[in-house]
Amino acid sequence: MAASILVLDADSVAGLAVVQSLGAAGYACILGATTNDAPAFASRYAHGQALYPDPLKDAEAFKDWLRGWLRAHDVSLIIPTTECTLGPLAAMRDEPEVAGKAALHPPAALETALDKEKLRRLAAELGVPTPASAYVQRVEELEDPHIAGWLAQGGVVVKATVSKAWNGARAYEFPTKIAPDGDELRRLVAARVRHVPVQVQEWMPGHGVGIELLAHQGEIVLHIAHERLHEVPLTGGGSSYRRTIEPPPAVYGDAQKLARALGLHGVAMVEFRFDPASGRHWLMEINMRFWGSLPLAAFAGVDFPRALADMLIGGRVPVQPHVRLGVTARNVSRDLEWMKLVRKRRGQATRFELTRPLGRSLLEWSRVLTGRETWDGARLADPAPFGRELQRLVRKETRTIKGKLEKAIALKRAPAQTAARRAQFASATHVLVLCHGNICRSPYVAARLAEHPVPGREIRSAGFYREPNRPTPDDVQQVARRRGVDLSAHRSRVVTEADLAWADAILLMDHRNHVSLAEAGRHHLGKVLWMGALDGRDVEIDDPYGTSDAEIEAVLARLDACTAALSNRA
Repeated sequence: MAASILVLDADSVAGLAVVQSLGAAGYACILGATTNDAPAFASRYAHGQALYPDPLKDAEAFKDWLRGWLRAHDVSLIIPTTECTLGPLAAMRDEPEVAGKAALHPPAALETALDKEKLRRLAAELGVPTPASAYVQRVEELEDPHIAGWLAQGGVVVKATVSKAWNGARAYEFPTKIAPDGDELRRLVAARVRHVPVQVQEWMPGHGVGIELLAHQGEIVLHIAHERLHEVPLTGGGSSYRRTIEPPPAVYGDAQKLARALGLHGVAMVEFRFDPASGRHWLMEINMRFWGSLPLAAFAGVDFPRALADMLIGGRVPVQPHVRLGVTARNVSRDLEWMKLVRKRRGQATRFELTRPLGRSLLEWSRVLTGRETWDGARLADPAPFGRELQRLVRKETRTIKGKLEKAIALKRAPAQTAARRAQFASATHVLVLCHGNICRSPYVAARLAEHPVPGREIRSAGFYREPNRPTPDDVQQVARRRGVDLSAHRSRVVTEADLAWADAILLMDHRNHVSLAEAGRHHLGKVLWMGALDGRDVEIDDPYGTSDAEIEAVLARLDACTAALSNRA
């Protein structure tokens, strides 16, 4: 009887690749995910499906679900394919339901590798090169002169020390960003150090190179190397297009040092930044689970999921196979996004953005006809998941085109609609100010309107983001305070149907608000006035959340002008 394996995060690219590999090898895969539209659920190799609570929203609910599910089902192995489930599963490794079944590296290895600062310190001990780095726990520590020197070169890299930080049951995610100046650096660091320390690093040239591996008691028994040809975002991130390469000896040697020092036992991907011009490389991080570019490895002849299951269930240590070099794999939906970004940034890209000639990249799509390229999820023996993914892509692009047309029409009509409803605002007794999060624009406008009260008029502000009781960001508070508005006591509210029914007039900031309001009930659109239609400029007023002080200042100044125009016309 085939061994049963629970594959978590089956809605990920890696999850689907794991299912297709293990299923073809004869293992019985039960797929777990947070939603039932995962392409992997259409796989011929899916022996069962399980929906669980999102670990990023409620880790304890996920753990409770897993305990209960395991009591009712007998499986030989549990494989987390992303960090969404890796962290919670690792916390459960000694519980009776999980013990001996989880595909996890040793606890000390996970603790070190998942903390970028601990990993950097280990690398330094081993002589593995890393970018020059400052460990920052408070914004005040940014006065480090080294950081000033890196900024003078054009920008610094800001990394949270952990990719996902659980605060209680909920996880916070902070993507790696490049700060071009001191203001942006302080903003990025301030948002992160509330939850987790950060690394501020010198930017290094080059592109991503990964050593994908399976280790047995610290020794690498399978490996493959790839280089990232396209990365999303353009400043560096997950690959949408990648190619197998001969491992640079120094890079592979450093990966082996790390595997031995950590005592790795399982799959991992050691990520480096590699500069072809100088031949230098720097350690970035280690993914302690399957990786997004896994389909390339299978296409190149290295079946990591099967080898992992054979090793952990059957005790069979694999032997390194022949690797097809120079073959490529593409994530179709992400690579279309990459092309849109390159087209948008044509002639404007900075040295931090990794681009390639668009014409050449378009021609490379024909490689799939030569047998030297595969597309993630596409297997002749299991075509349904890729078909489902293409359907999702078509629906997404159709919605995008439709949304752009609807936006163009709405913005064109907004000035005339707003002008026609000025009299309506003059007599309104219930004014509702809306924006997305109700932490920046809408509370500021509500505060300005309250400075000039109209007898019998009540003013409320709210937002569409489904998390209440959030304060206005510190940087927005500071700029607002300089302009005479104190938002320190404000806490966000989620707009309700009662709010919308109560309102005589609704003030909106942008098309995103307009769409959200239409979803709540199109009959409410007859009460709308667009704030940006009041000063003769662009109809939309951008959200200043996460922008620089200068951009916040510009948005609040415009809100002041529009609010004054609204009051004068009323």
